[in-house]
Formats: sequence, structure tokens, C-alpha cells
Amino acid sequence: MTSDSPNSLAPLLIVAAVREEVRCLLPGSTEQPTSESRIGWPIVSISPKVTVALSGIGRSNASGATVQALTLRRYAAVLNVGVAGALHGSGLSVGDVVLATESVFAEEGIDLPEGPADVNALGFPLGAAPWCEGNRVRPDGQLLDVLADSIGHGVERGAIATVARCSGADRAAAAIASQTGARAEAMEGAAVLLAAHRMGVHRCAEVRVISNTCGDRLRQHWDLSAAFNRIDLLLDRIVALAK
Repeated sequence: MTSDSPNSLAPLLIVAAVREEVRCLLPGSTEQPTSESRIGWPIVSISPKVTVALSGIGRSNASGATVQALTLRRYAAVLNVGVAGALHGSGLSVGDVVLATESVFAEEGIDLPEGPADVNALGFPLGAAPWCEGNRVRPDGQLLDVLADSIGHGVERGAIATVARCSGADRAAAAIASQTGARAEAMEGAAVLLAAHRMGVHRCAEVRVISNTCGDRLRQHWDLSAAFNRIDLLLDRIVALAK
């Protein structure tokens, strides 16, 4: 059952790759096995209105954990929350919050003589319009506005690329930015949103905090501590929307 408030996110599913990304929600909570054989991904009950799925990194883990959670219970909203790397020319700095206007699969498609092309060139769509076009999975626009208002000052928006391999070289970072038009890259967002849409939960979004710069690994700037601290603050505000 969902709340009568148009801005309420209850019941809310938060999908995160690793425990550190949702550490502020986990003290005192109990991981509940999803079956007697304890297979699958950990589902953490924070409250009757908020659940966390800990997926592990990568698209396969993210989609599996999301579908598993949505099979076990019906949710009003799904959020993918975690850290991300800032791509060259994005104007983003460590600690910035980014709401994904599109979550873009970076690798799906085909390499042609003239360059890479997305799944449209193959003729096999990833999902249905209006929430999916080519490699781009769209969030709920109204939800983005609700999240931006809740999180407050300094929220950035832009496409976030979902990559299988992180950009540890300048050429790789430039290719991701050029192919996707993204400002940042992470490893799960598009998979979470695609799975949520496919399972009928269209009120979904990807929220990321910049933890590092992309490009040459030896010149990257990292501050995971600052990023996790910022996630703590934004999750406090987001969870309040599910009360």
C-alpha cells in the first residue's frame, strides 16, 4: 500500500552496490534471507516503509537484486543510490550530487567501421517507449523534482553512463563521454531502472555522489570518505519522504 501524499515514496526500495553506500541506514537492521536456502541478494528491512537491496557491483548484480526485491514485495518507488566518477568536461567535483536525467548503457550495441552504435542499430530494443529509447533508460521526471527539492542546494542533473569497465585511461573516459553524453559513470544505474520499469515500477531514479574523477588512473582524484558522508546526508532526506 502506498501513501496518499503525491510526494511520498513509501514503500521505497533503495538498491546499492555495496554496504558503505548505505551505511547510515544499516546500523541495527537485520539482513533477511530471501529463501530457506539463503540464495540471492541480501534484502535489508530498514522499516516497514524502506528496504535496501545490496546488489554487489555491476549490471548483472544490479538487475538481479532489483527483480528479486520487486518479486518479493510491491514498491511505490525504486532508487539506485551510490558513488560515481566524474567524466572529463562534466564540471562535476567530488562530493557533488547528480540526479540522472538518463541512465545510459555504455557498451550495449555494435562496433561499426564508422564507430560504435547503440542497440537501435541492431534492431533489438532494450525496453519500451517512453521510458527507454536505444541505450537510454529514463527516470520519472516528477520524482527527480521531488528528490531535488528534498536534497536541496547544489544538486546537479545530467546523464549518467552505466559501464561494465570503469574509465581508468583518458581515452576510455573520453569515449564514454562522447558516446553517451554523460557527465558521470557508474556500474549499476541503467540496469536498476530497466529492471524496475520491466517490473512495472515506473517511479524510479538514479542518484549518485561523485567520489572520484575518471581518466588516467595515476592522476585520478578520489575522496570516498567525502562521498559517503554526502550520501549519508541525502539518504536522511530521501528516507524522510517515505515516512
